[in-house]
This record gives sequence, C-alpha cells and structure tokens, in this order.
Amino acid sequence: MKKILLLITAVIALASCSDDDFGGNGNLQPVSFNVELKYDATSYNGEAVNAGNVTLTNTTTGDIYTATSNTSGIASFTSVLPGSYTITATKSMESTEFSTTFGYAPSTSEILFNGSQEAVTVNVNVTSTTVILKSARIGDLVIKQIYYAGSNSTQGAVFRDQFIEIHNNSNEIIYADGLYIGQLYGRTSTSTASYTLATGQFDWSQSIGMTSGSSANTNYVYADYVFQIPGTGQDYPIQPGASIVIAQSGLNHKAPLTNNNGDPMTVQNPDLTVDLSGADFEAYLGDFRASYGESVYLYDVQNPAVTDLLIAYWGRPGYYSGNKDFLMDNPGRDSFIIFRSEDFNTYSDFPDPSVTAEGSSTKYFLQIPTSTIIDGVDLQHFNPSNQRPKMLPSEVDASYTNCDASFNSQSVIRRTKTTVDGRVILEDTNNSANDFVKLAMANPRGFAN
Repeated sequence: MKKILLLITAVIALASCSDDDFGGNGNLQPVSFNVELKYDATSYNGEAVNAGNVTLTNTTTGDIYTATSNTSGIASFTSVLPGSYTITATKSMESTEFSTTFGYAPSTSEILFNGSQEAVTVNVNVTSTTVILKSARIGDLVIKQIYYAGSNSTQGAVFRDQFIEIHNNSNEIIYADGLYIGQLYGRTSTSTASYTLATGQFDWSQSIGMTSGSSANTNYVYADYVFQIPGTGQDYPIQPGASIVIAQSGLNHKAPLTNNNGDPMTVQNPDLTVDLSGADFEAYLGDFRASYGESVYLYDVQNPAVTDLLIAYWGRPGYYSGNKDFLMDNPGRDSFIIFRSEDFNTYSDFPDPSVTAEGSSTKYFLQIPTSTIIDGVDLQHFNPSNQRPKMLPSEVDASYTNCDASFNSQSVIRRTKTTVDGRVILEDTNNSANDFVKLAMANPRGFAN
C-alpha cells in the first residue's frame, strides 16, 4: 500500500510540472526560432542584412542549424531543438553591392561582416534574437597554423614542440620587425558569477582601477603574455605567400636532446613530433627570468642559431607571471592575436575582475585595443561539454577552431583559398570555423591542401 501511495504521489507531481520546469521547451519538442541580422548602427546605420549566413550550434549536443536571412534581415529556423546555442553570422559583400547598399564605394573589392552571440537560449518562450554584424578587418598577415595540442606524452615531445606560424597573405613583402604576438587571458568556464558577463567571460569593466566602462569588454582584449619580434624595421622580411615559424623551443624535437640540467630528453617515436631547428624565432625566457632572480626553466632550452623573441609583457614588474615558458594550453583554451602599436608602452594592465583587493600575489593582464589587432584566433576545448566563452570580438573572429584531443600531434591550419603565380593565398574571413581545418600531423611551413 505504501509503494502504491508513493507511485500515485510521483505521478501527480510529474503531471503538475509545467513546460517551464523543462526549460520552457515543451519536453524538448522542436521549436521555431528567428535570428534578425542588422549592420552595426554606428558605421552602417543599423540596416537589415540581406543574404547573411547564420549558424546555430547547440553547445551540449553539437547539433548545427543553418539559414540565410531575407531582405528584412530575418533568418528563420523552423525546427530547432530547445537548448543553449552559439550563433555566428557572416556576410560577404562585393564592392558593387556595398556601394548600392550604403551609398559610397568601399576601399577594398570585398568586404566581410561578422557577428556572434553565445549562450543563447532557444525554447517556446524565447523565439528570436538580434545579432549585430560589424565589418571584419582583413590583414595582410594572418595566423596560419597553431600547434598547441603537442605530441604524445610518453612517445613524443609532450608540449615542448609547440609553435605558431604567421603567413604573408599579400602580394608584397611585409617586414615582421616589431610585430607583437599576444596570448590572451580569460575564463575557461561558461558558468556565471557576479564578475562575469552572461556568457561566463570576465566583465572587465569591474576590474580594480578600470576606467573604460562597458567598452572594456568590447574595445579591448586582455593579454597574459606578449612577445615581440625584434628588428629595426627591415631586418625580417616575409615574402609574399611565405611565412615565419615561432617556436616555443627552436630545436629538432625528433632528435635526442638534453634539458638544462644536462639530462637526456628522448623521443621514442620521432614521427609524432616536429623539427623546429629551422624556426625563425623562439621564445626563450632564460635571460628574462634571470634578470629578476629566477632560474631558467628545465625545458626552456635555447638554440643559439634561432633568433630569440623579445619579452614585451610577462605581467606587471614585481608581479611577473609564474609561467616559465611560452606554454600553450593543450586542450585548446587559448586565444592568440598579432598586432602592431606605436603606443604599447602606454597600455594599462589590470587584475581580473574576480580580484577584490590587490596583494603581493595578484596577477595583471595587459589591456590591448582591438583596433590594433591584425589577426586573431579563438581556440576551443576539444570536449563539447567543456566549452569556454570567447575572448575575441566577432569582428576579429566570429567563431573558433580546435584539434580533436590533447597530445595527438594535430595542429589547426588555414585552408588554402587559391594560388596565384605560385603564391599561396589562405582563407581569411575572420571566422575560424570556416577558415581553419585540422592537420593530422603538425607541419611547419606546410599547407592544408
């Protein structure tokens, strides 16, 4: 009798639940959802975006829905599973369409617009949203390849063989001298707190000493570390269609090596790693760490034949980062930018917004204007259940890219768009999901296809 009463009670309780108890999604029945696309009001008067491409990605299941906006800027999705979504929107315009739409001629033959939203709820109670598209900056230098996953932890070189490659996508020589490479900082969880935005990313406007207001989150990014390529202006040319390789350690990681204690570093399977002895630059921190009384990192082995990067920012002096080398996050929770600036030494740094009082162990992060960014890439955790919020605004990168796992020798690399007179031109829409593919084995100076 007691079991029967419990069963009846459970049935009544279940029957009394409303749709709202299931997130308002009608027991996960598909719903209709509209995304309205508008151009940035400041630069383009907020006009409706015709023929914009919209992608909805379910952050839990990975399901993807696509649609194209009509002349009113509405992209209609007729059957979407309720849940939390990331929305990316893109629009490519030829110069003639741009002139017709906005009444003046653009400075380039093709103009790209990007927009995105994160953590967008879709259910029977939330049936639409609006995404603002901004023009994407297309730079002559692009981040071509990022090898962050590393190689096998027992048979490869683990994380020691990481590198970034930068490509000259133009038809003219570009000098790398003075170029900055930034590794950004942000939260790696989509959970929210009093010091975060709705996406889970830091609300930098709450940082101690911040004076930028809400623009702290839209007009700036925040760097953990910044390197700079040395040179006086024309020391390091990058030929059209060529690239430079920036290694964590510019060594042949396939060969037997010794660490800074003189102990052997043996790679059991050389095919799993790469030869970086021909890299253009390496991130050696030994001299920098010695300058403030710290020892050289065990695995930060210098190759005198490879030019060292300059350490432009490693935290506030006296509060330097405890990171001992140019280490990339193997699961893929980093973001990277390349930029130039004549005002770098005037940039401010701030503690992250979760810090309520500064102390001797406080870490600081450099505030960099997004207007200075030439190119940027948001990486993403390979596990769909461990996604992180974006650090870059959509006009720099509308989405993200990732490898399949950590320590699997994969890299992410830009697609080849075309080849002109032997010069390889890479895809650059400022949308990493579109621009990048996975390379099964990292290949410095190689190409995706």
